[in-house]
Amino acid sequence: MTSIQDQLDELVNLPQINEVNLNRLKKSTASNPQLLKDIFQSFIDESKELIGEIRAGIEKNDHVLYYNAVHSLKGLSATIGCTRLFHLLKIMDSLNKENQYSESQRCYKHLEVMFSEAESIIRDTILN
Repeated sequence: MTSIQDQLDELVNLPQINEVNLNRLKKSTASNPQLLKDIFQSFIDESKELIGEIRAGIEKNDHVLYYNAVHSLKGLSATIGCTRLFHLLKIMDSLNKENQYSESQRCYKHLEVMFSEAESIIRDTILN
């Protein structure tokens, strides 16, 4: 069985943004380029709110808040095609489902870094 650290280490081999998802979104918004920017800006804004809820769940030891925010951000990341972020949240979500909240919460620092990297790429390549 692969350790959590091994799973985290493997995330760097994944693309930040899934090109298939991005191209699909570009194609579906081709008649309205601003819509693509709005979608990604909304992703950034909602992600920041959910990351705040995750942090609050950790600080308050509120497993329900924490679990729900991780799960919601995982779905949002999958929809938008943030591959690394999605897979990190998938690890965290699996740990939560196994009631291993302390292990999941140890991944939080990685979450902040990966989101920051994804946000920079989105801002540089899509929102500029």
